[in-house]
Amino acid sequence: MQFDYRHFHIDCRARHAEDGCYYARARITRAARRNEALLTHDSGDIDSFASEADALCCARSWAIEWCDVAADQAETVR
Repeated sequence: MQFDYRHFHIDCRARHAEDGCYYARARITRAARRNEALLTHDSGDIDSFASEADALCCARSWAIEWCDVAADQAETVR
């Protein structure tokens, strides 16, 4: 599942492991601003779920929260 939120692009995935669980994961990318490098953040495994849909829902919620915090911190720095 890919979508844009605020000024971030989010790619949510569910990794299916050998144990049968689905692990929620997210990659968040912010386009480079003037004189800045491209910002990319990989969540790693967030949590495990019995279904792919639940894992994707978790990854989406986690990514939105991460983006909100990152955007608030960027506003504070300015």
